[in-house]
Amino acid sequence: MGWSDFNVWGRRAVAAATAGALLAGGYGGYVWVKERSPGDRLAEACGGMLPVDEVLALTGATASGFGGRDLELTSDTYDVSESVREPGAIPTTCRANTLNVRIETAGGSRSAFDTYTFHRNDAPLPIPLPAGWSGFLVPEDEEEIGVSVLLDCPEWDRREGAGILVNVERYDTDSSDASVRAQVARVATGAAERAAQRTGCGGEPGGRITEVDSTAGTPSPADTERADGTCQGMTSHPRMQETAARTAPVESCLLTDALLLRSYYGPFVRGEGEGRFGAWERASGVTGFTAWGSAECRGALGTAVYALRPVKDSDRSFDSAPPTRSEYADLRRFAEASAERHHCSSLTLPAGPRG
Repeated sequence: MGWSDFNVWGRRAVAAATAGALLAGGYGGYVWVKERSPGDRLAEACGGMLPVDEVLALTGATASGFGGRDLELTSDTYDVSESVREPGAIPTTCRANTLNVRIETAGGSRSAFDTYTFHRNDAPLPIPLPAGWSGFLVPEDEEEIGVSVLLDCPEWDRREGAGILVNVERYDTDSSDASVRAQVARVATGAAERAAQRTGCGGEPGGRITEVDSTAGTPSPADTERADGTCQGMTSHPRMQETAARTAPVESCLLTDALLLRSYYGPFVRGEGEGRFGAWERASGVTGFTAWGSAECRGALGTAVYALRPVKDSDRSFDSAPPTRSEYADLRRFAEASAERHHCSSLTLPAGPRG
């Protein structure tokens, strides 16, 4: 028997085995065995908390697996905190092609900033999400987008996680494309909604996001007196860059070429360091590089920190050139406005110069 004859008999043997596998029981019934489709696999990934249609749209795969891109999918659960009684489905992470998703509790997260480099002063500003969501989007670079969503769970205390935090990254994309930004934001908000349903969180989700401004992360400098967002009311410097004033868990006001004002809430305070006030060891104070204050907020927002810093590459030190009276006043205005939007109280700020 030659090689071609062997192939013929081999194929016949495979066909016979397949036919035998399809015949079941003594009743002549059939069992159809098929590979799990991309839609089925995505429905189980990340503990069943992914918005499948939105993920399919971003990955280029189809629910059936026909006519679309291949789907490379990994999913895993992991441990973060021993002090928080996290729901069984959380924390979890999954990757679908160039899309990464991480779902944690707000109180259990110790790596809220791992997705981002925007806490550098030279990075794009975090863009607050619309439609009533507590979250933000960051165009990390020309080919990367990051989105974070924080959903409060009113019936969870801080030992139970306080809320749900979702971080989503999309690589190998056009970060300036407004439609892609909206899609990535919908993956994050959709995952937060499904995580709430899966874990019994009674948080109030926002609405459907249809658009995220494609220029808001790098706004053009403007006169400070024209500010109507996060820089509204600032007077210490003549030029600024700002984003809309909503309820993001991280907010920024850049006093161009001079100072950066930034607020941090909940897990993003801890993302800046360990302890209740992150990298800052007490409720308010001044070091060579930062002046800060804090407030107490409800639920997943936890403790808030409001910081004033010289911009990156500045040679200014607050040791030799401390904040002026007008700069302290801007820190107070920024903190008061942000705390009011987020319904926080007990605002504590450094005293500033006398006289």
